[in-house]
Amino acid sequence: MKIDLQSAEIRFALELIRSGSQLARLIRAEASVKSLTKEDRSPVTLADMGIQAIAGALLERYFPQAVLVAEEDADYLKTPQGTKDLHEIAQYVRSFSPEATPEKICQWIDRGQGKPGDLFWTLDPIDGTKGFLKGRQYAIALALIKNGKIEVAALGCPELEFENHKELGKGVSVLAVRGQGCWATSLENPGDCSDWVRLEVSKCREVRDARILDSFDPGHKNTEKNRLIRKMLGIKAEPVALDSLAKHVLIASGDAEIFFRTLPSKDPGHREKIWDVAAGALAIEEAGGRVTDLDGKELDFAAGRTLAKNPGFVATNGPLHQAVLDALRGAAQTRS
Repeated sequence: MKIDLQSAEIRFALELIRSGSQLARLIRAEASVKSLTKEDRSPVTLADMGIQAIAGALLERYFPQAVLVAEEDADYLKTPQGTKDLHEIAQYVRSFSPEATPEKICQWIDRGQGKPGDLFWTLDPIDGTKGFLKGRQYAIALALIKNGKIEVAALGCPELEFENHKELGKGVSVLAVRGQGCWATSLENPGDCSDWVRLEVSKCREVRDARILDSFDPGHKNTEKNRLIRKMLGIKAEPVALDSLAKHVLIASGDAEIFFRTLPSKDPGHREKIWDVAAGALAIEEAGGRVTDLDGKELDFAAGRTLAKNPGFVATNGPLHQAVLDALRGAAQTRS
């Protein structure tokens, strides 16, 4: 394995996704997982909050001055209505950070409200919260961004199993470092280098044979346009619907070839949050694939908390990328 597992950045990343995955499994094993609703109507769980708190706690140990840009904040937990949930989160997190108190939980979560700059970490504590709530796929996703480029990515996918690497079993850790490849191991692996396998994208060159992925959430896609694009590509098979960055990981592993996210018809100005894309994008690129926006432009992670300069998202194994971009342009012209 080319990656130095003993570097501070890698140890922090792996400890976070493993601890986060353990916490998520613990909470989801309960009979009922409580869901709160944020102002944008998207769900958030105690697992989201707890994992972001663990991230803040680990940063205090590894990189006290580091900036974290993450999805959640502790505003609700500081209200009288949130007191009970705050104490419950503290109880969960104490299993991973014994010094956890309700006050520290809020501090650790709000660490994620940092401002993107030249060097920062970005985290989605539970990417695919709806999948998490419904027993489907979800991911803990972390990335280190330097001067607008993703340098390190780590993902924990507790429900994912690879077709190409069944020996890893259900539940995988994925690690990518710029210029050093994309690697995977079981979430249960304590850190043995010999148990990591290198991920490589599919070698498929016939677009009609490609396996295509799609989002479960109808709010994340333009269903009519996506159907037209598949027709233009000559792909007859229905897409496989998955929640979360698990889709990106499957492309990196060679288990699928294409995933794109067109702009929702109800929100054509939509731009992705950086934490929803960064870790998966580097995993795909380091596995040999290609990632761009809908116009074929490289993703710019220096524009703030969103990919403000990049409409949509296209990820492929590489050889099929131009065909997908051409179909996207053709579909746009057909509708105009």
